[in-house]
Amino acid sequence: NTFRWKFIPRDEEVIALLVQLEADFWQHVQSETPPPLDGSSASARFLAERFPSSVPRSTVALPENAAALVQQYDEASQQIKALTERKQEAENLLKEMLGDHETGTAGNHLVTWKNVVQERLDTKILKAEHPALYKKYANQTSCRRFTIKSL
Repeated sequence: NTFRWKFIPRDEEVIALLVQLEADFWQHVQSETPPPLDGSSASARFLAERFPSSVPRSTVALPENAAALVQQYDEASQQIKALTERKQEAENLLKEMLGDHETGTAGNHLVTWKNVVQERLDTKILKAEHPALYKKYANQTSCRRFTIKSL
């Protein structure tokens, strides 16, 4: 750790933005209102903590804007699928080009396809041959699964 002294010029626009963000944040704190939900993992964790379990066999009619959100979700899922397939195609073509070579160069990129040794526990064999030991260390976890199906 070393001390560094740097001059940072004053920027009134940045200062005004920070002051506004602070005021918005403090308003949420004072009113005990959580910030609006977004696509962040923090929002996902907040919802998982706020609603850790569901009421079995319960149903609710969602507000009108839910249909647009379902459409947004479906469109994003289709885009992700298409991009995943495109990425996999590029990977497969590069693997074919590598053949049995471990590395290759493409412009200023190094492409690798190496053998990797991994050690994994075969829980099926452990459960079959040592059920008491398996039961001692096995644990069940619970979470809520989110799905959308057409009616």
